[in-house]
Amino acid sequence: MANSCFFLAADAKYFPYACLAARRILDVSRKMTPGFIMHVGASKDDIDIADRLLKDRIRIVDVANFMADSGYCFRPGSVATFIRLFADRFPEFAAYDRIAHIDCDVLFNRDIADLVDQPIHAHLLAAHDDYMYFRPGYRKEMSMQPGAPYFNAGIIVFNMPPVREQDLLSEARRLAVEGQMNDQNALNIVFEGKWQTMHPNWNLMSNGTNDFRFSQAYARHFAGGKPWGNQVGVELDALGIWRDLAKDTPWGKPFEQRVPFERGVIKRFLRRFDVVAGLFGKDVQRRRARYDGRKMHEIYARQADEGAMAVQFPEALGGFD
Repeated sequence: MANSCFFLAADAKYFPYACLAARRILDVSRKMTPGFIMHVGASKDDIDIADRLLKDRIRIVDVANFMADSGYCFRPGSVATFIRLFADRFPEFAAYDRIAHIDCDVLFNRDIADLVDQPIHAHLLAAHDDYMYFRPGYRKEMSMQPGAPYFNAGIIVFNMPPVREQDLLSEARRLAVEGQMNDQNALNIVFEGKWQTMHPNWNLMSNGTNDFRFSQAYARHFAGGKPWGNQVGVELDALGIWRDLAKDTPWGKPFEQRVPFERGVIKRFLRRFDVVAGLFGKDVQRRRARYDGRKMHEIYARQADEGAMAVQFPEALGGFD
């Protein structure tokens, strides 16, 4: 069994949401997997609330000074987004062979130990992002190989021995910070050909609510509308869980239901007309109209069960190229 941990990263604004997401992980997990919230700028009041909410089961680590002394020049307001790229540098993580990074907009339904303790044969365990394949030009823009798959980094598991040995996160930091690139793109470039397919249920994104609902997810990633924002694509049962998590804290107001029905229904209805837009040469809509979410889910689930590396040209495999 791997020596594993997980962490969330946040600035002052996202710190409450990170704490609530971490509380949910504790609630649905049987095993005590060590967890951390690495933050920059959280207030003392919010930290006190977090201590009561998480009951010393999650370590809260202020990394503001660490990031300031890192030697990198971050864009204003971007420091927290790059915290995950320093997983090899934080002393708190030195003892761990597996490190999972979880975004703040993720709600777990299953024990996180089932994610971090599964067999990993690559440097990284990550989930595909189908939505990038509607715009395959990303490969040329990012100088990736023809057909290179792309993963969403909202939930990833680092296999730290090879990551440390090959100094991969150092290269990702250089690309992201010095090259003015977002951290997800930098990770995709550096880990190209080095990542294993994660079961899609571990990063079931809310962009696909039409195909898979919250209750089917091992972990639901609210990649579109946020539960604390416009709530588009956030299922009512999931929104209720966010409210319950926040009910004994001052953090509950953003989760109040804005309208008496689930938002995003109209948007999903309009997607049915992508096939019409595709007839007029709009490649994004053409590919999206041919995309079968359930088919791709089955393909990725099978690859994950086999412990397979991410395959080239997944859009051809799915028949929506």
